[in-house]
Amino acid sequence: MSWRGIVLGAMRVPPNPTQPPGSPPRVFRAAPNFFKLRLLQFFLTQLLAVFGVFWAIWFASLASKMGAPPAVVWVLRVVEIFGIVAVGLHFIFGWMLVYLDYELRWYLLSDRAIRIREGIITVREKTMALANIQNITIKQGPLQRLLGIADVEVKTAGGGSGVGDPRKRGVVEDPMHIGYFRGVGNAEEIRDLVREGVRRQRDTGLGDPDDVHAPVGEDDLPAAVAELLGQARALRAAVGP
Repeated sequence: MSWRGIVLGAMRVPPNPTQPPGSPPRVFRAAPNFFKLRLLQFFLTQLLAVFGVFWAIWFASLASKMGAPPAVVWVLRVVEIFGIVAVGLHFIFGWMLVYLDYELRWYLLSDRAIRIREGIITVREKTMALANIQNITIKQGPLQRLLGIADVEVKTAGGGSGVGDPRKRGVVEDPMHIGYFRGVGNAEEIRDLVREGVRRQRDTGLGDPDDVHAPVGEDDLPAAVAELLGQARALRAAVGP
């Protein structure tokens, strides 16, 4: 078994997300440059950790030269060794988690819903009905522009009260009414596909993805009005004066 299978098995991470309701979904993944950006952020944090270890080694050597008690020098040497081992293990496992976070990031779009699955230590999976989506935005920071990637933000109804704001609860993940296609290289294509799916769902009537109605043309409108009036007269006659 590969290291990937061992890590996923130990952390009980499902390899594939649950399919969203509706038609067989189109699958989108984060772009390779998203992985490069995450690696850059990871290496910067590692540099800080390495700097701390070198500082501890320098301080222990300085204390030894200045005649510090042997017990103090011994404690400092133990801290040195522990720091070196900790940084090495953190580098190995941290790189694994960064890679798996990129590889197991799923964005699925069917004709009825979006399903987003992300996370390794904490797996987060959310489903957003296209009929409820109100806003679609492309967001792109300076580094993302440089790498040619962007985030597609999708918002549904019911999130304006602030009750579910994760910042007020100390929670890191996004609110349930907001979803992100993070680090994608085809943000405009995804935005247009989501917009088209939302339009189709709303054209079915009342925003219910389960109801499908045939479009009514201008020639059918008088007949529909006459039928509605006939049903109203029949109902009035049945109820009585």
